[in-house]
Amino acid sequence: MEINVKDGTPLYGPSLCESCSNAHIQKGYRISEELVACVAYTPAMRVPFRVRECSNYLDKNRECLYELKKIAWTISPERSKKTAGFFRPSEADGDEDIELILDKTGK
Repeated sequence: MEINVKDGTPLYGPSLCESCSNAHIQKGYRISEELVACVAYTPAMRVPFRVRECSNYLDKNRECLYELKKIAWTISPERSKKTAGFFRPSEADGDEDIELILDKTGK
């Protein structure tokens, strides 16, 4: 008798450590020569297996909040009677131009 489990635990796949900022990975010339250490802990913890889920995972392909704030635009109104933000097209006057002013001071 054969038993099939639908959507069961995968038996293989890439390790989550390969794309994690907290991982220190050393690879040799052979497939068996690989050392993975998690530096999210002090002292660093050796990881002897491929990781599928991790509570301290930090994707190294995404920017952190600090980096995003550094490149964010500051939108400030030209006149004090206008408020910064978005409005619906129905609220806009037909003859009024929309002007975008970038504040380079970073305030």
